[in-house]
Amino acid sequence: MVQLQEDAATLDSLGYQIIAIGTDLPEKIAETEKKWGIGFPMLSDPDLRAAHAYGVAYRQEGKRGLPVPAVFIVDTDRHVQFEYVNPRYQVRLGRDILLVAARGLAH
Repeated sequence: MVQLQEDAATLDSLGYQIIAIGTDLPEKIAETEKKWGIGFPMLSDPDLRAAHAYGVAYRQEGKRGLPVPAVFIVDTDRHVQFEYVNPRYQVRLGRDILLVAARGLAH
């Protein structure tokens, strides 16, 4: 999420708003926002309700649910125009790909 801060101004100029959702409790998210100077909303989803609604969470037998890192570009009509979901949590969407997708979809 911290990497998105670097591209926030560019995405904003294209008409996008970044909203991040993480599994940390609100207090921890507030610490992260302050520590890294995050300028976009970071929401708390510790029960993975949003993650399950977007289809980016899974449960393993006897373990707490886990989110899958994902990026969505959603239009003003709430239609998903771009998505990146990779169950290998070590593999994240490159910022160059995100910016190409955002520029390509910008009106």
